Amino acid sequence: MSRDYLDFDVAVTHEGQGYAAHVLVSPAGAASAPFTLPFAATDLAQFMIAVGPPRVSSRRLVPAEARVVDVKEYGRRLGDALLSGEVGRAFRESLTTATEQGKDLRLRLRLEAVPDLDPVPWEYLYDSGLGRFLTLSQETPIVRLLDSLERPPVVDVDAPLRVLVMISSPSDMPELAVDRERQLLTATTGDLVANGRLTITVLEDATLTGLQRALLDDFHVFHFIGHGGFDQQAQEGVLVLERDDGTAHRVSGARLGTLLHDARTMQLVVLNACEGARTSGRDAFSGVGQALVRQGLPAVVAMQTEISDRAALVFSHEFYYFLTRGLGIDAAICEVRKAMAVSDEASEWGTAVLLRSGAEQPFSFTASAASTPERPESRLESLYGAAKGAMLAGAPATALPLLERIAAEHPDYQDVSQLLARARPAAEHDGGPAPRTQPHREALTQPLPLVQGFPEGQQETQPTWPEAGSDSQTETIPDAAPDPFTEGPPDRPDPQTRRTPPEPDPGRRRKGTGFVRSLLGLVVLFGLFWVGSTQVPKWFKAATADITGACGPAPTASAAPGAPQTTFVAGCATTTPAINADFADWDGVPSAPISHVIAQKGDPQAEFDGDWQVVWDSSALYLRVHVIDPDVRSVNLASPGAWFNGDGFSFEFGPDARSLDPTDPTRRGRDVHVMVGLSRDAPDSGVASINPAGRGTFTTGTRHPEITVGRADTLSGYDLEVRVPWSALQVKKAPARGSVFSMNVNLSDATSAPAPWTLRTMKSTNADRTAQKQGFPRGWQTITLADTVS
Repeated sequence: MSRDYLDFDVAVTHEGQGYAAHVLVSPAGAASAPFTLPFAATDLAQFMIAVGPPRVSSRRLVPAEARVVDVKEYGRRLGDALLSGEVGRAFRESLTTATEQGKDLRLRLRLEAVPDLDPVPWEYLYDSGLGRFLTLSQETPIVRLLDSLERPPVVDVDAPLRVLVMISSPSDMPELAVDRERQLLTATTGDLVANGRLTITVLEDATLTGLQRALLDDFHVFHFIGHGGFDQQAQEGVLVLERDDGTAHRVSGARLGTLLHDARTMQLVVLNACEGARTSGRDAFSGVGQALVRQGLPAVVAMQTEISDRAALVFSHEFYYFLTRGLGIDAAICEVRKAMAVSDEASEWGTAVLLRSGAEQPFSFTASAASTPERPESRLESLYGAAKGAMLAGAPATALPLLERIAAEHPDYQDVSQLLARARPAAEHDGGPAPRTQPHREALTQPLPLVQGFPEGQQETQPTWPEAGSDSQTETIPDAAPDPFTEGPPDRPDPQTRRTPPEPDPGRRRKGTGFVRSLLGLVVLFGLFWVGSTQVPKWFKAATADITGACGPAPTASAAPGAPQTTFVAGCATTTPAINADFADWDGVPSAPISHVIAQKGDPQAEFDGDWQVVWDSSALYLRVHVIDPDVRSVNLASPGAWFNGDGFSFEFGPDARSLDPTDPTRRGRDVHVMVGLSRDAPDSGVASINPAGRGTFTTGTRHPEITVGRADTLSGYDLEVRVPWSALQVKKAPARGSVFSMNVNLSDATSAPAPWTLRTMKSTNADRTAQKQGFPRGWQTITLADTVS
């Protein structure tokens, strides 16, 4: 599927005080024209902000449409400057010739003579005549061309394409989330691995020695994720690997190329390091990518700016997808850019720089007969499974970009909207997903000396406190961090002696303090006596009034029960809980576990568990249920017959059944089965129905909108709170304080979507509440409506 290209090679050189563009190879012959960079330094900085990831807070205030217009304008200025005069004429004629021959035109930039122009984002070049960005079409890819000392032959790849991944996070550098990076990469390529087109091997030992040993096996691609930058002293680009002790080992492109050179099947390197494509401004091969190409590697893809997680997910999948479909690397990069351009509001599609050393494609890919047919949904399944796994592992920052990627492609896929609602606040609470390459950027703000320690004769200086009024910019470091249990900063050392001021002499006390303390003690004792004798009775009286107002008068002496002999006790809600998914009103209310497995089908979720709380007043019964369920399944209200084919809780409720015979069935018009489920259509609430009692069973009921439900998804599951009016529970008038009812509380865990619904696990507060015994109230548990819960 490789495309046939005619090449249009443009070399930019210094000429006098400016630049010139020279067409060296083209269907239209040679041409030259002056070239003036259309950007000042500030313009270029603004351009890089415009094309950066949307996570940068300063860009969130800029509308997406305005940012795209900015990118287009910058790209147009760059295109008008390069493709002008005779160079522009030759480009138009070359396009016409390529079209007539049924071929495409590849623009190859040669910048060896002007390394100071290498940081210019040429990948965003926009052609006003064509009305589009050149790199967003396979017909006009842009490649940065470099001379190589040797050009290895094309490698025939019989599927799978084998990728060696190194994720480096040295202990003395800003930490990278190694597990997260690994999971994002493997999740987004999981469908390609499953159908036999790709293998991903993650190198556990991120050292040069580990890489050397791994390269004894055949790999086609080396994919590096980690810190990268520029060594100011050596004036060369570096990647930061690890030493045996886990500390940073800064490795130049030349040293890395020494290892990769002998890996005969290695044809491509992907550098996901923040400045992997940067050069020194004097030597075009001092960048890591340039050095690797010069040593004979056919192609390098390096990121020229930071890249967001969402963009990286699209890049990783689409790049390897198109390579394993047989596209040449030039065309594959164009398709990746198109996928990134249409997948998000950002303009990160030009972040990747393609460095080449020749015209031949590095791969000739053939799908193996063992490869399984592609299923369009397999990629979403891979992303969804990884996101659920990340949520289960307590890693919302990992799950968030996966879920956002799914939502961008298929907004109504499974329960993605609910998972997003859980992941976003959890990720923000944890500080949010770190910018994908922000640690790399931090590591680059200072020179990166390859030699550790201090120059000969220079001693390590101790940090000092600046004197008052000093304008010194030297960083100051306190001796200790403030104690979190005390107020104020620690004592600062003296700026001259660095000694902490002496502690006051504990033996020196002010005269008269003993008398003052004695007097204060007497005042406190008198105050306590006054409060106890005058105010406490009023408080008890007020509390009694609150309970009476909320739950009715106290029972008469003859009707007053003794100590409750029931399973549960519900306290009177003197403050009515607000059913608003806030759950603050439940603070201090005792909880009870829902722990007994009463039904099981297949493999259970080990984490599935829950507890519940209950209060009451004269108008309703209030319950709150907290559920640990990493695999949440909601239902679609558009299908009434399947309202509760998902997760949720239920409870049986009826009059006190302790006097019934164990064989007496449910009582029509008196017993009910209340079901509260999760709904895709109501992410902040739920749906409730009541199944009325038949003889020895409950019949399918209907939705009861008078039951108010509040819902909040959590990192580990969900919370539900519900207000059930007494009338919905077949209680005709407000129950009296001390009343006893029979009830059980149950949790349901459905099988994972998208498989057809079945009940995977049911738990109950009542170990004897089985499906066979549900219809016999004598076996239910009991609850007392009390004033308070002791």
